Amino acid sequence: MKSRAEAGRMGAEVEAGGASDAAMPVSGEQKILYQKLRAATPLNSFLSASQRLSVSASLLTLLFILFSCSASFAQAKRLVVIKVDGLPTDMVDRFVREHDPQSGKSLLPWFEEVFYKHGARVSNFYVRGMSLSAPSWSLLETGQHLQIKGNVEFDRMTLHSYDYLNFLPFYFANAFEQREDMPGTIVLDSVGIPMLVDAFGHNERLISYELYQRGLRWSTLQRGAQNRFTRSPRELMDEWTMGFELRDFAIQQVEREIIERLTDPRVKYMDLFVADFDHTAHHNRDREAHLYSLQRIDAIIGRIWTAIQQSPFAADTALVVVSDHGFNTDEHIYSQGFNLVKLLGSTEGGGHHVITKRRLMMDYSIKGINPFTTLITTTTQNSCYLKGQSSDYPTALLDFDGNERAGLHLRDSDINLLHIILEQLKRQDISLELRQALTESFFQTVDRRRSEWSVELSQLQEEMDALHRAIVKMQAQYAELPKKWTEADRAAGRVLEARRLYTRMKANETEELDYRKYASAISNLLSLHRESFDAKRLKIEDVIPKGAMGDRNSIHELQNYVVCMAPGGPVLKSDGSLDMQKSFTRIDYYDLLHSQTVRNNVQQGVSNHPVDFIATRIPREQIARLLPPDLQSDEDAVWLYDGPEHQALILARADDAGRLKLRYLPVKHLSQDETGAISFERAEWAENFPLRIWEDANLQVAEGERGRFLNDWHTDVQWLHALHKTEYSNGLIGLNEQMILHPSDALSTDARALSDDERLIRRFRQRQRELVETDLLILANNHWNFDVRGFNPGGNHGSFFRISTHATLMMAGGAETGIPQGEDVTEPYDSLSFVPTMMALLGKLPDGHTPVPVLWDRGFRPFPGRVIQEVLSNRRVQPANIGAGGTH
Repeated sequence: MKSRAEAGRMGAEVEAGGASDAAMPVSGEQKILYQKLRAATPLNSFLSASQRLSVSASLLTLLFILFSCSASFAQAKRLVVIKVDGLPTDMVDRFVREHDPQSGKSLLPWFEEVFYKHGARVSNFYVRGMSLSAPSWSLLETGQHLQIKGNVEFDRMTLHSYDYLNFLPFYFANAFEQREDMPGTIVLDSVGIPMLVDAFGHNERLISYELYQRGLRWSTLQRGAQNRFTRSPRELMDEWTMGFELRDFAIQQVEREIIERLTDPRVKYMDLFVADFDHTAHHNRDREAHLYSLQRIDAIIGRIWTAIQQSPFAADTALVVVSDHGFNTDEHIYSQGFNLVKLLGSTEGGGHHVITKRRLMMDYSIKGINPFTTLITTTTQNSCYLKGQSSDYPTALLDFDGNERAGLHLRDSDINLLHIILEQLKRQDISLELRQALTESFFQTVDRRRSEWSVELSQLQEEMDALHRAIVKMQAQYAELPKKWTEADRAAGRVLEARRLYTRMKANETEELDYRKYASAISNLLSLHRESFDAKRLKIEDVIPKGAMGDRNSIHELQNYVVCMAPGGPVLKSDGSLDMQKSFTRIDYYDLLHSQTVRNNVQQGVSNHPVDFIATRIPREQIARLLPPDLQSDEDAVWLYDGPEHQALILARADDAGRLKLRYLPVKHLSQDETGAISFERAEWAENFPLRIWEDANLQVAEGERGRFLNDWHTDVQWLHALHKTEYSNGLIGLNEQMILHPSDALSTDARALSDDERLIRRFRQRQRELVETDLLILANNHWNFDVRGFNPGGNHGSFFRISTHATLMMAGGAETGIPQGEDVTEPYDSLSFVPTMMALLGKLPDGHTPVPVLWDRGFRPFPGRVIQEVLSNRRVQPANIGAGGTH
């Protein structure tokens, strides 16, 4: 309950029509009720100002008592979530409905019993972005727009790699008290976005071993190992003979602990992360392997559900099964692999030294399984100017993890150009005329980028100075912490918070050094002058930063990417200047990637074109002047490239109600010139445009309305209704989610009561999220993948195909939870709906949008997704005033 002063402040805010940024949120229903109570008491007629404040506080107290009572009418008080990686709802449904001929029971009897008969399932539940584990789970953990866009992300300035799926370095660092959380959790903390588990106190939750793990319980691993090996000698001998199965012992122990904690009234949240199906389906496409894996999950559901029913809190406990994506697997098709690393390293691909985070399948060495390798460089012999310099100057970063997609960074084309010219200027055998022309071209390139780089360096310097001052404060704060901790400290989680402080402090120290190193090289480059320039005395590494990609490339640079000096060497024009077109070898990467074909594809139904389409973000200011008033947007655009004649722009804007609205615009021949000016031609709707919407028979549009519908703006929910059963499902929405930068409210520099340093550090954290943005998102054609580790013969995910984005969400609970029985929710929802629905189920989201005050104080903010009203039975929350679009 809030204090009288806080309640009085809220009363004043309600009367003023709203709350401040820092105030506790007040819902529309709360405001109406308060105003009715306020009107019934003639405060202004006979009370003093202090008396009016006191009565306002009393009214607010009564208001929150009323709402507490209404929220407790029917709600879950405990949440048990089984998180299954890659679980496809269509496959589950097929096996549930198939019965064993001998027993007559469903092949997945517990799925049927718990969720089909006594629970609710959302049969049209989809990934909001691409069907990739790290981004998909981040949506499910936070209920907020994407900040993490890949399983692996690289910082373009420092080459720092964020490896969100690598558990072992986390375990190792945690054992030495160097890190408390998984990388993805640390990133979400840095941008101020809490997760579902953060709604519960340290002693109120039991968390599994998962991608967004917060904390690590070594006692669970110890007990799991003991349970695994504490057996009879005969059992141990049998297992030793067949081979020890160690992968599942931690999952089994977490399951045991969940069952134990079901009798503990203090524990309000428990989860169990199961990755078995995802691993199985990548390597096996046969029905038997899939069914075996699903039956193991079915058994887990049965054991936990049985334990819930036997617990004293069965009536108000909810059991939920959710997956991050589906799975593109077919018993009749062997998944095909295409090696993008090999292409990029070839002369045709630009002769790049390529950095990845996973070792290629061709490298059979012990280092191939080293989980502590931060970066893996594949050196090419086809580099024309960086031979033997792969460790210092990689020029491509590739995240192929995710199978049906790949994220590609290329070094800033202008940095390549400057590097190549400097290599030429260091030669002894060039003429004075050519040396002058090369020198002039060098400085023309620097001058063209001078303003951009100067602003960037100035801002980075401010941010690093602020970061340094923050580090000093953190060092002092850490030094004041106790050297020994009591059991009470450990029980309250204060030890873990101390380790988190240490982790942030050390990470900040490393970041300051790395970013200053990059800034120093660019600063040296900008300090060069024509008059005193002497390339022979210059050290290239002093002005061309090692181990850095530089800024993200423009579309023009990607269509005219400089990879090498032309075979004939530099060419002079008649006026003695360097001919920039004839002197350098350039590659159009859109055309190169899209035109790739193979000649040995012998499977029916699989194209010989590995690449489906390519996606790039276009800043709004670069395209706004080309759009008529009816097509103007207030967000960046997403450009989809499926060949010169088949391209599209996905435009986005908010309507008057704040709802996200999207427009698909078919275009062709989009290009950008050296000045940054973009041009394109409008195209008519037809077959073979990206996402194949026009020709899809499953497009849910009224007869004869296809053309009119597709040539108009619609909310994301309207698009979801129309598209969710098509081949690419909600890919149009997913591409906006995946490609557009979504600033976190917690990083807003407009918030009041911020110091200058706090604003600068927030700006820096936002810069870090922008620096991991790739140049190109490459999507594979159906049944193709880019996973160079093994090409996953069983199947893949990572695309926008419906088979990959169609995920699982099912729930069941006791009578007090309000979850209906035997409910099949056919209304389509996406993963932004998961967290707000769980919050509403727990009574923590009274207006369907804004979290209750205690969660607001923990950093939770309004959720953009819709609450799934159908699973709340007769306890419906008041829909938030954000319209049917459900976002923005």
